[in-house]
Amino acid sequence: MRHLTLKGLSAVLLLSFLVLCARAEETPWPRVRLEHQAMGTGFTIILYGPTRESDPEALRGYALEAFAAIDALEQEISTWRADSATSRVNRHAAERPVAVPRSLLLLLRQSKEVYRDTDGAFDVTVGPILALWGKYAHRPCDPSPGELAGALAKVGLDKVKSDESAGTVRFTVAGMRLDFGGIGKGLALDRAAGVLRARGVTSALLHGGTSSIVAVGAPPGHKGWEVHLGPFDDRYPRIETVFIRDESLSSSSAYEKPLAKRENKRSHIFDPRTGRPVAGVLSASAIAPTGLESDALSTAFYVMGRDRTETYCRAHPDVRAIVVVAEGDAPKAIRINFPPQEEERP
Repeated sequence: MRHLTLKGLSAVLLLSFLVLCARAEETPWPRVRLEHQAMGTGFTIILYGPTRESDPEALRGYALEAFAAIDALEQEISTWRADSATSRVNRHAAERPVAVPRSLLLLLRQSKEVYRDTDGAFDVTVGPILALWGKYAHRPCDPSPGELAGALAKVGLDKVKSDESAGTVRFTVAGMRLDFGGIGKGLALDRAAGVLRARGVTSALLHGGTSSIVAVGAPPGHKGWEVHLGPFDDRYPRIETVFIRDESLSSSSAYEKPLAKRENKRSHIFDPRTGRPVAGVLSASAIAPTGLESDALSTAFYVMGRDRTETYCRAHPDVRAIVVVAEGDAPKAIRINFPPQEEERP
């Protein structure tokens, strides 16, 4: 796997199957780029000053404030921190209602909205299924039908009860757990972008880990950030090009091996409704107004496949998708809810 590289004004984010590249011409606007480790991954912020006279040191300070917002969110939602609100819920919510911050109640409400809109394809209670298949222990296994049925009984956001007036959360079934890993990085980018916007930043690119980008405005002199999707392997260095502005792009892929070697590769993305690995899709990308939405929807679209993703996007005109499937041993990208390409280019 290649590493993250940044040259000149190009930002290149490499996933196991995806390169996201946002480019701009050289400009006289001040520009800074900072990196930060959080949530077990790397975050990068590239931002331009709103004027040619902007102080680069002030811009660096804004980026550091944005990273602090990411750290604060990690303290709240990480399941790897025993003192986080999420960990307290996982330990005690089956016994009694657990008091949580208002921000966690809001996150649960937003998660439930995506859960309902995707018919359960996105579910932050999928943890028991992942544990059963050995994902947390990094030991793949094949559960029995009885074991699978037992895990499925502990999954479903409809079994999580939030009382916003009391500020509490409880589980109706023992053995449940919340895991915001499929939505947390997108939310972290949203919070970081909110800090930058409050400081007057109008042009920035934020990306977290290997799956999500949030664009604030556009590079100076451009209408949007240019994003390249690829490669699946050396034969397919670029699959699609899109442009984003004041929106987010996230991608989900279950594969790391080249296309020709994937015949027996099992997906590590599971359908929360069946408890089984998803087949038939190489990757799914979602472009949505917020990082939280795109992060959740990229996973949901991977589970839903092409047809149900098209149905979702018809009902949500502010969401676009790219679903990639294998056509022989080559990837085929299917664009959903996109305008004609000549109209999309900045």
